[in-house]
Amino acid sequence: MTAILKPSALKANPGKVLDEAIQHPQYVNRNGVLLVITKADSVPLGDDALLSPWEQRAKTLEKFYDPATAW
Repeated sequence: MTAILKPSALKANPGKVLDEAIQHPQYVNRNGVLLVITKADSVPLGDDALLSPWEQRAKTLEKFYDPATAW
């Protein structure tokens, strides 16, 4: 069974929640918005192997960016 955490649970035990997110997604309900904390893998492909770790992380985060939801 998957539990939906409150922000106070995340704030009280961030390390525990993040450690659990490595194994299984963690869900947090904040003001009616359901947030998912999950592990994202960054695998360099092709020219990405030449990127620094920070650039690889940025490219991984860009995959989650949806211009349709930008403000």
